Amino acid sequence: MIANDFVSEISKLRPSATFLSLKGYRNDSGEVADYQIVFNISYHNALKNSIKILADMDLTSELDKQARFELLDSFAKSLGRMSSNNMEEIDQTYTRFYENGELIKGIKLHPATNTLHLYGLVMNKKVLIPGTYTKTNKKPLTIAKDRLRYQTPVGKFRQFKILPDQVDMILVENMSLIPTY
Repeated sequence: MIANDFVSEISKLRPSATFLSLKGYRNDSGEVADYQIVFNISYHNALKNSIKILADMDLTSELDKQARFELLDSFAKSLGRMSSNNMEEIDQTYTRFYENGELIKGIKLHPATNTLHLYGLVMNKKVLIPGTYTKTNKKPLTIAKDRLRYQTPVGKFRQFKILPDQVDMILVENMSLIPTY
């Protein structure tokens, strides 16, 4: 299925959040996994909910409090950019898709590489083949921010490249989509 056909099929989905399954998704580290994501949802709302969750956390360590402060600042800045600009001005690298004048949330095209990207909130992941990951040398504050972020909706948002060699099949609303280019 070529990119335009794929977007055409995605545009037929109901305009609200829906579950989408990626079967046999291969990441750049060699991992193969099946994902179930909530597709066609608002990142803006995920930011607002993440701010509320972070603000309500009962934290005792100074490191966690500093991590929360920096995350809240970052999320608030992202919300501000989204409120004052349209999506194309925020991220000019990608092309967005519209149906009847409404943005199709969860899909964008990187025109330089002609690569479609799906994104959404990961609900379930089943690793079929583990990947090989290099050890990172993160500072304690970064580790604390990551731990807190993963407890929020923003921390569960993922972006997936949709190329024939990276995903076997996409299942959504009784449709099976197989990307080909």
